[in-house]
Amino acid sequence: MKRTLLLCSTATLLLSASAQTVLINESFEAYSVGAMPVSVNPAVFAFWPGGTVDHVITDSLAHGGNNSMSCIATSAGGGPADVLLKLGDETAGSYSLSWWMFVPSGFGGYFNIQHNEDAAPASYAGDFSFFDGGTVRAYGAGDSIDGSYPQDTWFQVNLFFDLTAMQASFLIGLTPVSTWDFNTTSAGAAAANQLGSINFYAYGGGGSTVGHYYVDDISYIQLPNISVQEVDGARDFSIHPVPTNALITITSGSQEPAQWRVIDMSGREVMTSTALLVPGSNSIVDISALAPGAYTMELTHGSVRERHAVVRN
Repeated sequence: MKRTLLLCSTATLLLSASAQTVLINESFEAYSVGAMPVSVNPAVFAFWPGGTVDHVITDSLAHGGNNSMSCIATSAGGGPADVLLKLGDETAGSYSLSWWMFVPSGFGGYFNIQHNEDAAPASYAGDFSFFDGGTVRAYGAGDSIDGSYPQDTWFQVNLFFDLTAMQASFLIGLTPVSTWDFNTTSAGAAAANQLGSINFYAYGGGGSTVGHYYVDDISYIQLPNISVQEVDGARDFSIHPVPTNALITITSGSQEPAQWRVIDMSGREVMTSTALLVPGSNSIVDISALAPGAYTMELTHGSVRERHAVVRN
């Protein structure tokens, strides 16, 4: 797992990607207080295999509107409430997933990502523990990285999945915590490059901490034109960081010189290279003059053309 954010953040893309497809938009406002998500909306929510205990809709806390989903354990060991958010078993394309979360002081929170929508068999693509005191620990691809989150206030969890590049990123708000190879389990074993579900488990992360947290305003979006390639040969370039407010690095694995251009969402060319990229080298490009938003960088060498996402934040 890498600390550097290689992929684009949800918030930037929501502002800039005009052709996005909203797959889930759940604010819990249509639910009655005391209702249970699996019972009300089984197309989106499901029990963990073998589970029977749902989370409960409450009006005691909410990020927007009046309601949120409460995820409250009965002991430090976790559970019994254990609910899946179904993401479709996607194997291609790019997706952003976000929600707002509230963890009171003295308690913790937890979720994991499953490669399978129904989690049968379970295949953990990532584990995320929100410890009492404000530390969040992200487990992915056999590694773990700690970040921070604020207790006693609403904060946004952002996840970005580029299934073409087989990578995922986790952010608290717009602060990157980790990026990891998505075609693995959280323990580091090889796994299907498939986005199945989020497991909201009533758990506090371990030790004596009891799980007690709230979830609101879930947004799941399929993103356009991210890491799209048009190639007649192998993929030869990498671009990072994305997003950025100034400089990006193009790493060339090509055996011949190349040129690039940047295209906006309307297809208009807004930047172009003034010199050829040298084979096997790194080149720095300053995009600070561009307006914030999503762009495509097109790189061409010989008969090969690649397209990569660029986000100016």
